[in-house]
Amino acid sequence: MRILSFDIKRYLEKKEVIHKFLNENYLKTEYELASLKNIVSGGIYYLEKEYIEHQIKIKNSLIITNAVEHTFSTDQTNVFLIVENPQIVFYQLCQMTMPPKKKGVHPTAVIDVEAIIGENCYIGPYAVIGKCTIEQDCYIDTHVIIGDNVIIKNNTKIEPNSYIGANGVAWIWDENGERVIQPQFGGVLIEENCFIGSDVSIVKGSVNENTTIKKGTLIAHGSKIGHGSILEENCHLANNVTLAGNSRVGARSFLGAASVLSSHVHIAEDCIVGAGAVVAKSFFEPFAVLAGVPAKTIKYLSKKEKLNGVPKRN
Repeated sequence: MRILSFDIKRYLEKKEVIHKFLNENYLKTEYELASLKNIVSGGIYYLEKEYIEHQIKIKNSLIITNAVEHTFSTDQTNVFLIVENPQIVFYQLCQMTMPPKKKGVHPTAVIDVEAIIGENCYIGPYAVIGKCTIEQDCYIDTHVIIGDNVIIKNNTKIEPNSYIGANGVAWIWDENGERVIQPQFGGVLIEENCFIGSDVSIVKGSVNENTTIKKGTLIAHGSKIGHGSILEENCHLANNVTLAGNSRVGARSFLGAASVLSSHVHIAEDCIVGAGAVVAKSFFEPFAVLAGVPAKTIKYLSKKEKLNGVPKRN
């Protein structure tokens, strides 16, 4: 995606971003948003000050950075945009290039007559919508199933082939050795500004429980959320995470790929669970880093400490 220099300057003014250009006389009319994994001439990149040495690989481009001036190379035609948080600026510039969200209901979608759908929503091809409430500005992609007794709040996106409000499996043997299954007729509540990736299953709560995904939570592809589980605000689940029934994840916690929480396990706010860890007991102290099988506390984070693969805390 490409972006005009004029639009970059307009963004900086509108957001009141404190900034400074160096080598501004080399500023091009437009640039291509680019990754350090695929460097091109005429790109826009962000470099935190600890990685500024990577500038030697970049030519004729715009580098957004928080490095100090004396660390910049003088033998290139790069333009430097100095800001306090280059990653945030880069991400917001990327957002500016996104096409407008689709709106409306695809003709192949199947929607219950009692479903309530808010304004400016998109319901994609072959989606199946039960007796639920979907508030405004939501995006429900192709082949998504939304079951009965589900509430999805404003500005939430659900990607293809996910099932919200699936039936779970809870049962017990009777005295004759017969399996007795408990029907599940609870619900699911997904609060505003959430992202649910593709192939995610969220099981509805047992009896009168709700499985609850609180605002700002991100659930990546392939994850499975058991009945009655609660994800507090702004959690992030990486790919293929599994939460067994009635587990609870504290606010702003990050669960690495393929990690597992056993049933009824609670973890505190601001925790990090390593990839592949199996959390078989509760951990109630915040800022813990949990890893291993079974998971153990391997350290405690300072508030702004950065771990590889985990979004930086501000």
